[in-house]
Amino acid sequence: MNSEDIQNIFFVECEESLEAAEAGLEACRNGTHDGETINAIFRAVHSIKGGAGAFGYGPLQAFTHVFETLLADVREGTVAITDDLTGLLLLSLDCVRDHVEAARFGGTAPDDAALMAQLNEAHEKAGTADAPDSSAGGEAAPAAVPADDDLDAMLDDLLGPATPAAPKEPWLFHMRPHGGSMNNGSEPLYWLRELQEMGGECVACDSANVPPLDDFDVQHGYLGWSFAMPASVSREQVSEIFDFVGDDCALAFGAEEGIPPMHPDAVEQAATASVETAAGPVPAQGDDAGKEAKDARPDAAQAASRSPKPQSIRVDLAKLDKMNDGVGELVIAQAMLAQRLADENLMHIEELAVLDALVRDVQEHAMAFRAQPISAVFSRVPRLLRELASSTGKHVNLEVTGETTELDKTVVDRLSEPLTHLIRNAVDHGIESTERRKAAGKDPEGTLTLSAEQKSGRVVIRIADDGAGIDRERVFAKAVANGLISPDADLPDEEIDHLIFAPGFSTAEQVSNISGRGVGMDVVRQNVKELGGRITIESCPGKGTTFVLALPLTLAISDGMVVQVGGQSLVLPLAHVVESLRPLASDLKGMGTSRQLINIRGNFVPIVRLDHLAGEELAIDDPCKGVLVIVDTERCGQAALLVDSITDQRQFVIKNLDTHFRAVESVAGATILGNGRVALIIDVDNLVQSENAHPTLQAAA
Repeated sequence: MNSEDIQNIFFVECEESLEAAEAGLEACRNGTHDGETINAIFRAVHSIKGGAGAFGYGPLQAFTHVFETLLADVREGTVAITDDLTGLLLLSLDCVRDHVEAARFGGTAPDDAALMAQLNEAHEKAGTADAPDSSAGGEAAPAAVPADDDLDAMLDDLLGPATPAAPKEPWLFHMRPHGGSMNNGSEPLYWLRELQEMGGECVACDSANVPPLDDFDVQHGYLGWSFAMPASVSREQVSEIFDFVGDDCALAFGAEEGIPPMHPDAVEQAATASVETAAGPVPAQGDDAGKEAKDARPDAAQAASRSPKPQSIRVDLAKLDKMNDGVGELVIAQAMLAQRLADENLMHIEELAVLDALVRDVQEHAMAFRAQPISAVFSRVPRLLRELASSTGKHVNLEVTGETTELDKTVVDRLSEPLTHLIRNAVDHGIESTERRKAAGKDPEGTLTLSAEQKSGRVVIRIADDGAGIDRERVFAKAVANGLISPDADLPDEEIDHLIFAPGFSTAEQVSNISGRGVGMDVVRQNVKELGGRITIESCPGKGTTFVLALPLTLAISDGMVVQVGGQSLVLPLAHVVESLRPLASDLKGMGTSRQLINIRGNFVPIVRLDHLAGEELAIDDPCKGVLVIVDTERCGQAALLVDSITDQRQFVIKNLDTHFRAVESVAGATILGNGRVALIIDVDNLVQSENAHPTLQAAA
C-alpha cells in the first residue's frame, strides 16, 4: 500500500467523520442530543485533526485544533449548547468540509480567520462564565486583591506556615506498535510527538526485539516505549491520540501490580513486558478500582469473543466495477448456454437449474457490494439549506424519510447534482418569503420534505415543498415569449408544468448565483435520463410542488421479459410488467379513429403497439391474435403493449447505447441474448408517455 492509497483511506474516513459530526450537530439543534452525541462529534473532529497532522495538511489541522478546543469545553460542560452555538459549530463543520475538499483535490484552503476568531471567543468566554457578576443584586463582591501582593506571606503571618500538600505523582503510559502496523499507514513518530507536547517524558525504550540488519523490515514495529505523564494530563487525553489507530498499537496505563508507579523496576518491567491492548483508561495499579477492573478483564474478553463485532474491508471501486463486468459476462454466457441446450432439447438437465440459481446469487451479491444508502446524498442537504438561508433569508425546515433506501453507488454519486438543483429551485422559486407566508396564513418557515422508497424494482425519490406551487400563467407566458409554444396553444396543466425543463427556460427576474440562467432544470432532466430514470411534477397552487424521480436500483443487470415483435426481439423490464393475457374481441373498445382500449376487470387500459418501434411491418396488429403485456408506469398509469409472443424471462445485462451509438427515444439500452443477437430494452415510461401524446395508430391509419 503506497502513500497515495493511505491518503485516500484518510479522506474516506474524513467523509465518515463529517457525516457523523453532522448528524450529531443536527441532533443538538433538534434538542435530542446527549453526552454520547457530544463525544461522537468530538471524536470525529479529533480524528480528522490527527490525520491532517500525519499527512501535513497544516490549515486543516490548525482549524480543527481550534474547533476541537471549543468542543472540549462543550463536552466538559463549561459551554452550554444553545441555538447560536450550534449554528457556529455547523458553520465550522462546513469549513472543515471545505478544508478536506481543498486538501483532497489540491484547491485553495478556505478563509477561516473569521470563524477561528468566533471559536476562540466562545472558548475564552468559557473561562469567565462562572465569574461573579458585580452588577447583580445582593451582597457586593469582594474587592480584588492586587496581583503583586504576596498572599502566601500574608497567610503565613496570620496562620503560620502551612504544611505543604503532597504533590501528585506522575503516572506511566506504555505503547508498543504491533508487527506490521505501519502497513496500514500508522506512524509511531507522530504519537511520540503528541505525548511529548503533552509534557510526557520517555523514561524507557524497549529495543530487545530489534533483529539483525539482514532481517530488518522497515514496515515492522520492533520498539516499545514507556512515558512518564504529568499528573495534569488525564488518561482520556492520552487515549484520544490513538482514537483512529484501532488495534495497530497495544496500550497500557499504570505500572505493574505491586510496584509503585514510578519505581525504576516498574519502568524496566513495563518496557519489556508484552502489554495488552487497553479497551479504555485503566487506573494505576494498587487502586482497588483498578484491581477490580483488572479482575473483570477475562469476563469482558469472553463476552467480546461470544459476540464478535462485524468486520469490514475497504475495496477499491475500480475492482468492484471489474467484478461486476465479469458477473455481467457470466450472465450472458449462462444465457447462451441455456439457449444452446434449449436448441438441443436438453433444458431438463438438473445442473442447468443449479447453475442458473448460482449465477443469480452471485449477481445479487455483486450488486449488494455496490449498494449505498441514499443518506450519503441526503446528508449534504442541511448544509445546502444553511447556505440558501444566508443568501435568500428563507429559513426552511427539513424532513427526511427513507434515508436507508439503497441504490447503486454510481446512481448515488450522480444523483447529487440534480438533487442540488431541485432543492435550490424549491427554496428560490417554490417557498415564499416570510412576509408572503404569513399573509397566506402559513408557518413563517417553509418545509422541505425528502423521501425515498423502493417501488416495483425502482427507487422513487420525492422532493416536496410547501410553497406557492407552479405559477402556470407565468410559465405559459414565459414559454410563449421564448418561442417554445404558440400563444393559442391549449396545453393541460401537466404539460405546462413540464415546460420548466425546456433548455434555457427560467422565470427568475434576476440572474443570481442560485437561479436565473435557465440551465438548472434542463440539467436535472438530462442527468436523470442518463441514469435511466424519469422525473415528473405534481403541483398544487398555494400548497406546494413535488418532484418525483424514479430511478433504477442498478445500472448493470436487471430482470426482463423477452418478447417477439415481427422478426425483432425486445426486452421489457420486469419491474414494469403486471400481467400478460390474450384478449377476447368483446374486451376491446375503440376510442376516436385511432385508439383502442381493453377492458381489464372494469378498467379501460390503452393499447400500445410496438411494431413502429421495432420497424416491423409484418408484426401482429390484431390484439386478439397477439399477446397484451400489461405494464405499470410512473406517470401515465397502466398500458397494454401489443406483442406477437413472449419467448423468455431472464436476467439481462444493460448496455448503454450512448456509448457505442446514440440515444434512441423510448429505448433504455440494449442487451445480448442467449443466441448472440442484440435486443433493445424498452423504456416503458417514455414509450407510453409518447404514445399518449402522439398515438402511433393514427399515423398508421
